[in-house]
Amino acid sequence: MAPESRKPDLASTDAGRWFAVAVGSIAVAGSFALYLAAARIPGLETLLIPDPKFGWRALIVHVNLALGVWFSAFTAGLFCLLPGVRQVRITPLAQLLAVAGVIAFSATLFVESAEPVRSNYVPALDHWLFLLGIGLFGASLGLGFLDARLVRSAQPSQIPADARPGLRAAAVAYLAAMATFGAAWATQPDGLLPLAYYERLFWGGGHLLQFANVLAMVAAWLFLLSKTLGRPVLQPGLSAILMTLLLLPCLSGPVVVLADLSPQVFTELMRWGIFPVVSVFIVLCAHAIWRARGSLAKGSLRSAAFVGFVTSACMTVAGFILGSLIRDNNTLVPGHYHMSIGAVTAAFMAVLLVLLEPLGAPLPSARLRSLAVWQPLLFGGGQAVMAIGFAIAGVAGAERKAYGSEQVVRSTGEWIGLSIMGLGGVLASVGGVIFLVLVAKAYLNRRKPAH
Repeated sequence: MAPESRKPDLASTDAGRWFAVAVGSIAVAGSFALYLAAARIPGLETLLIPDPKFGWRALIVHVNLALGVWFSAFTAGLFCLLPGVRQVRITPLAQLLAVAGVIAFSATLFVESAEPVRSNYVPALDHWLFLLGIGLFGASLGLGFLDARLVRSAQPSQIPADARPGLRAAAVAYLAAMATFGAAWATQPDGLLPLAYYERLFWGGGHLLQFANVLAMVAAWLFLLSKTLGRPVLQPGLSAILMTLLLLPCLSGPVVVLADLSPQVFTELMRWGIFPVVSVFIVLCAHAIWRARGSLAKGSLRSAAFVGFVTSACMTVAGFILGSLIRDNNTLVPGHYHMSIGAVTAAFMAVLLVLLEPLGAPLPSARLRSLAVWQPLLFGGGQAVMAIGFAIAGVAGAERKAYGSEQVVRSTGEWIGLSIMGLGGVLASVGGVIFLVLVAKAYLNRRKPAH
């Protein structure tokens, strides 16, 4: 019986370590984001980034920390809270290797010979150290997801029953993305220039990672609303069906690459594979809130769980709208994806704030608990303002992917949009700093395990 009594502690420990990797990555990424956002404010660009290549290396490290590490490590943390028996303790090894990978690819920022490559989804630095680090991190996450938790279990868990299929599907989507990266690497033609090489290497799997992020976000919504309503939002069977529909496009990823089909296939899979199912989830969540409006516990709507859900869901809808407006390769594109990834981040931040106490690290004061309620809204609101600024500048013709002396502001609309973007970036950074402070305060207040 002794080993059985330790399982919940092991699950929480494993989850907490993945959350630490995730929070550490977003802390570093956030500092880069503030730096880069300020560097796009007209008048400051050449002062803050006199060398455009350093700005690009900083942006590439920022993107891989803020997207690849934050999203994947946080999803791995939630995955560890699923019920299931771990036969072999591989998670600590996976976590150690993942951290080594993060350190390796981040250190490439300071390698002057590492040429920035503006590949989509996983921008790269053309250097062996970057490839070693990013490959080690990806393989370590995959190792962490190969676990009995992939199989349905009726055992008790901190994750509600309707959210569990989403986390399992997110893990499968991640593994499908890794398989797609592998297929692309194994079939690379000879003689490709760096941009073409990395674009083909990361294009398909990068699309599939977006499915994994969205699956984890929707699972986070169901977790947050279960805390608000005091019960699961959906029947587990219905949730499993919808999550499976969201996952299915991912399973074709390696086949598309090995069959050498058009890269546009991945764009169409993402365009038509995410919006419909997520829209159904939003409608079902809104219906559940409406049905429960008369029986909600006092103060449940003024909680980090509810505020986080509403912020994330509204940003998701706004991201869909901005995406539908894209016609050219301008800053409307980063406006769309900053809104969309901000929605995932706001949901994840709210989930961790809710989980702090169950994981044994409660916030130590009423003031901090009150601040935690509004932190997701502050971050999400800032990220939304940033995205809208990008969109305004894009409509006015601002070029995408231009930093430092490469940036040329040609119109009043671009100047206004980029200035709004910079303001939103600062607000989002303030929200991010508050999140980090809250997590740090909770960590320092953590309870020692009973002996």
